Amino acid sequence: MKKNKTAELFFVLFILAVMSVGIFILQNGMEKLQNVKRQSVYVPETRDLYNNYGLKNDQSLSKTKILETQDQVLYTDRIFNINQISEDHISYVADILKALQEKSGKDTYIMPIPERAVFESGYENEKEKYSDFTEKLESSFADPSVVLNPLSELEKHQSEYLYFRTKNSWTMRGAFYGAQVIFGELGYDKENLNAYREYVFGVFDGNLLLEASEKYTADEIKKDITDMERDPFYIYINGLNPNCEELTFENKEGQKQTLKRQMIQFNSSGNRAVIGTDYEHSIVEGRGKGQRKGNLLLIADTRGKMMISYLSEVFEKVYVSNIYEDADLIQNLDEILEKYNIEYIVWAQDVAETGNMSHMMALNPLLKEGGMYDVGTDP
Repeated sequence: MKKNKTAELFFVLFILAVMSVGIFILQNGMEKLQNVKRQSVYVPETRDLYNNYGLKNDQSLSKTKILETQDQVLYTDRIFNINQISEDHISYVADILKALQEKSGKDTYIMPIPERAVFESGYENEKEKYSDFTEKLESSFADPSVVLNPLSELEKHQSEYLYFRTKNSWTMRGAFYGAQVIFGELGYDKENLNAYREYVFGVFDGNLLLEASEKYTADEIKKDITDMERDPFYIYINGLNPNCEELTFENKEGQKQTLKRQMIQFNSSGNRAVIGTDYEHSIVEGRGKGQRKGNLLLIADTRGKMMISYLSEVFEKVYVSNIYEDADLIQNLDEILEKYNIEYIVWAQDVAETGNMSHMMALNPLLKEGGMYDVGTDP
C-alpha cells in the first residue's frame, strides 16, 4: 500500500514537472510570437533621425549662404528658386481654365502650387508675388473660388517638413495640406494625416542639387554643394488604399504602352516614387470613401501628382493627366469624362510654370491647335 502511495506521489510530481516545463515553453513561445508580430510591422529605423527640416541631430536651417543669383539661392543645407513667378502668364491661365470649363461642363479648379521661397526668411517678397498672382487670377473669374490657394493651409504647418531642401517641390506631407484645400472646396471632410502609415526609405539628391553640382565648378562652392545633406523621403499611405494604377507611357520605340503596377513605388524616392516619371496618364484606383458617385480628373505636374495618395482615399478613381506629356488629353476629354464618371477637374501645377506654354502640353490644345508651342516663347 505504501509503495502504491509512493508511486502515485512520484506520478503527480512528474505530471507537475511536465506541466511546468510546458508552461515555460508556452510562455517562451508566446513571447517569441509576440516579438515576431511586433517585428513584422515595418517601423523605419531612420524615421526619428530627421526633424521638421529633413535634417539630422535636430539641426536648424543654416544661415550660411553659399551663393545667390538672380533666380536662385544656395545655403549650405538647401537650394531654392526666386523670381520665378510671372504675372504675364495670368491671362493665358484664365483663358485656358475658362475653355476647359466650357468644354468639360464640369466643376473645374486650378491650384497654383507655391514654392519653398514663400517660407524663407528674408524673401518675404516671394510670398507677396505668389499672393498677387493668385489674387489677380481670382479677379479673372466671376466665381473666384475656382482658384484654390493652399498657402494659408501650409502656413498653419510651417513647423513640419513641407518642402524638400534639394528639390523644387513640396514633400508628400506638404501635398497632404494641398489636398485638404481641394477637399474643403468640394465639400468633403478633411483627412487626418495620423490615419496614414508613414514610411521613410533613405535619402536622395534632388534636381536642384544635381543641377547645381554640374553648374558651379569653383572648388569651394563645389565642396559646399557636395557636402550638402540629402533629403529624406517620407511616404504617407493608408494601409487599406489599393495603391494600384494603370499607367500609360511612351516606350523607347515611340509606342504607347500600358501597365498595371503600384501607384507608389516603395523602392524609389522623391517625385519619382509617386506615379510614373515620364508618363502620359494614369488611372489610379481609389477607396471611394467620399461616398459620392463622381470621380476626379487631376491635370498635374510633378508637384501636383504628389497629392494622389490622399485624393485616392476619397474618390473611387482618379484620372491623372501629365500636363507636360499628355498631348491627347483634350481630344479624348469627352470620352474620359464619360468612361470614368468624372465630376470634378483640378489643374495643379507649380505657380512658376502655370501659364507657361512650354510646360502645358496637355492643355495648350484648348487654345492652340495641336498644342504646339515655340520653346522659350511665353503666351
